[in-house]
Amino acid sequence: MTPHFRDEGEGSPIVLLHGLGASARVFDPLFEKRVYRRLISVDLPRTARSGHWASSTPEHISAALLDFLDTRKVKAFELFGHSFGGLVALHLAATTPSRVTKLTVASTPALGVPPEFKLLLANPLADMTMGWFGKMPIWRPALKSYLQMIWGPSANLNDEHLALYEEALGAPGFSEGMLEALRAVAAFRTPVEALRSATFEKRVLWGEKDRLVSVVQGEQLALSIGAKLTVLHDVGHCLPEEAPEALHEFLTAS
Repeated sequence: MTPHFRDEGEGSPIVLLHGLGASARVFDPLFEKRVYRRLISVDLPRTARSGHWASSTPEHISAALLDFLDTRKVKAFELFGHSFGGLVALHLAATTPSRVTKLTVASTPALGVPPEFKLLLANPLADMTMGWFGKMPIWRPALKSYLQMIWGPSANLNDEHLALYEEALGAPGFSEGMLEALRAVAAFRTPVEALRSATFEKRVLWGEKDRLVSVVQGEQLALSIGAKLTVLHDVGHCLPEEAPEALHEFLTAS
């Protein structure tokens, strides 16, 4: 199965990977602003318009993504991953460094989760809970409250953003994929040595007001893999939606 994707523009390609609960539509503003660059975005498995094109782990998504890029005749590319998409990007770049020309990860939970959260995810009741969650209708006020919590204080959260998330969360199999992905986050180990020895440019981008994944994690990640850290003032966790102009400038600057 092929992921739902958007592939437009000319020039050296940038592959864009979104976070959990979102979709590739968070990158639509970048497509509208693109200049002399080819942009490729995909919906993660069991999210928004994509079906079950891979298991929801960085390892499986990376392998399937490379196969997909082969069908698009993309051999070398810059790679951007936000949040969970950043874990996919880190794994792909570490295991296939010859194909990555530049790596940027943003707001990425690469340092694991608290032990208590790991125990919660390992509990069989987690499967039952997520199954129940998947059968419930999406309640927009609750979704809005959650996004307001993780977005920065100056973010312009609107109905278009909420509709984007509703589409992503309403995909068949989303709740099962979300649980699988969260367990993958808990088990993830950053391939520090492989990334530090890679010769491509490495960058870490973070929102100053990220309440979901603290900027301290960004500092530690950048230090561990030998990357440059850039912090965006007054921006929260959902960087592609909150600061599309700053992200576009960051990714397309030479």
